[in-house]
Amino acid sequence: MNHIIEKLFKYSNDLIQEEREKIDKDLASEIKNIENDMERRGIVNSGSWYSKRIEANLNAFEKFIRFIVDSDLKNFPLPKSEIVYEKIYKRGTGGLKGEYPFGTRNIINQMKRNKVKQSILDSTEKNIQEKMNYFDSIVKREIRKDKEREKFNKSFEKDNYNLLKKIANELDEINIFFNKRYGTRKGLFTYWEYKFWFEVNKPCMTKDNFKNCIGYLSNLINEIKKEPIKNIIGKIESKGNQKPGSRIYLGELLKEKFPGEDSEGIISCFKGILTIRAKLFHKETKDIIEALNELELDYPIEDYQFTFNIIINNFANQISKLHNIFSSK
Repeated sequence: MNHIIEKLFKYSNDLIQEEREKIDKDLASEIKNIENDMERRGIVNSGSWYSKRIEANLNAFEKFIRFIVDSDLKNFPLPKSEIVYEKIYKRGTGGLKGEYPFGTRNIINQMKRNKVKQSILDSTEKNIQEKMNYFDSIVKREIRKDKEREKFNKSFEKDNYNLLKKIANELDEINIFFNKRYGTRKGLFTYWEYKFWFEVNKPCMTKDNFKNCIGYLSNLINEIKKEPIKNIIGKIESKGNQKPGSRIYLGELLKEKFPGEDSEGIISCFKGILTIRAKLFHKETKDIIEALNELELDYPIEDYQFTFNIIINNFANQISKLHNIFSSK
């Protein structure tokens, strides 16, 4: 079986070999430029002399690892099984098994021969190991993203329809249980069901698609009704010129009336979606990076479909938690 899998990687192998030759050539040129620059500045055999060359080698290594994984994932000719994913992981991380990857061993040995301070040597080796752990995480993340894409592509319409139907049904039931519990008629959520299906039940391949889908989830959150919550917990005072929004009111309601429930995840999810929506439509800052990192997602967004899949599934999980809270006796 493994022998057959190896044969199926042949096309990717050829591309990887070509890329390695190109990377080696570019790296040799970069190292030469670094050494020439250091010699002109009279700082040969300094800490900077070694660190810049190691950095260049590790950057080249990262580029090579990313290419291996990307090539394997894109060019494997059959549907990928767990065995195939394991093989891709081993191929992508094979170069991490050595103590000093991609030419850094020669630099470390040179540092030892030149009797560089042990503290500098220890720090350099620690940085290399941390970088290798980071490279390993890159491979795992790219495989995880590909698995999500594969899963999604197999049955987009069926899986997406069922997920959105589940969300819509639970929103309806949350409104019913909320009304029953607090003697209101308006419910908690407002949404037009036909628009919900139309806006979100379609592929999310571009930034504009993503903005649209995130925008609609944001609307669901922003249109949580504050008035019935005010009648339950009272008015929340503004902080400065900023009036508390629906998310704040919902968070205070859950904290006050359901102290034993794990409601922080619900509010954190809602806050993250609102942050992503606001920063995409306006100014993209560190806030959006933090919101995406909470979901183990990267910025800048490279795969909008994958990113939205993660967000909508997390949103669905939090809606289920909210449903369970209001339906409990």
